[in-house]
Amino acid sequence: MKIAIIGPGLMPIPPKGWGAIESLIWDYSEELLNLDHEVAIFNKRDLNEVVEGVNSFNPDFVHLQYDDYILALNHINCRHKAVTTHYAYLEQPRKHGPYAQIFNAYKSVPSCYVFALSEGIKNTFMELNDIPEERIFITPNGAREDLFAFDQSCSKSDNPFVSDGGESKPSRSIYLAKIDYRKRQHLFQKKDMNIDFVGNHADPSFDVNDPAYLGEWNKEFLYKNLTNYANMVLLSDGEAHSLSCLEGLMSGLGLVISEYCTANLDTSLPFIDVIPENRILDGNFVRKTIALNRQKSISMRKDIRKYAVDNFSWKVVVKKYSDTVEKIINE
Repeated sequence: MKIAIIGPGLMPIPPKGWGAIESLIWDYSEELLNLDHEVAIFNKRDLNEVVEGVNSFNPDFVHLQYDDYILALNHINCRHKAVTTHYAYLEQPRKHGPYAQIFNAYKSVPSCYVFALSEGIKNTFMELNDIPEERIFITPNGAREDLFAFDQSCSKSDNPFVSDGGESKPSRSIYLAKIDYRKRQHLFQKKDMNIDFVGNHADPSFDVNDPAYLGEWNKEFLYKNLTNYANMVLLSDGEAHSLSCLEGLMSGLGLVISEYCTANLDTSLPFIDVIPENRILDGNFVRKTIALNRQKSISMRKDIRKYAVDNFSWKVVVKKYSDTVEKIINE
């Protein structure tokens, strides 16, 4: 199949550091190529150039990964088109304000399929936008099994990458995300929780002079050193399907997450702890939960990695995606 993927055009693909949508577009394309599909990425701000490029490519399927551009699909000749939203608050209607115009625009592209990142997002589209269920498919994100290092014991002696500048930190957690008000890092720094913060800074309420803030890691350093931590913390007030959680699991880290970060995760597993929203400001409760999760997770790293590989490896995710695209084309 010939598949065209449209990105935001805001930064390069693949990105060198932060850029979740850009990262997943690249990972999708790499795995689709492994499955012998022909893939072209169109990643420009000029939508006229994008439309012209896609139409010249003449794909069998077009996937828009940035739904701000949804109306551009009306000018693309391909019969089979889908769009994915990465809007973090889609499952919270009271926060649809800035997104409402885009959400309504879906009605102007009636032939478009929706590739939803989670069951909750699928239900939102069905309930609030009257999109029939047969036009919505759940296509979750994945993580790079082949690139994320895995240290089975979280010990310096077993980690071959410490020479690259990392060190094993079995007594510490990592909060890996863009430093953003939505991600809520500012609520948990300087609270004696043994958390290191990693991500590009975009929140003035977060103190960048905190020694626990390690800045933004490039991709190579991230791939090699995420496994040095005992677990990952992500307590956002809104997420679609967090890539960083999958990256943590792939690296053998347990998760301590908010109610809004649970998409596609089996929260019954002992290495995934969910902080109820009514206790998100209970510092003692959050601190104890993170500490206990560290202990559990270090003893279960092989199980964590297996769970990630079995469910969120791009090989698994993209094979299902490819089968879905083929089904649509052959209908």
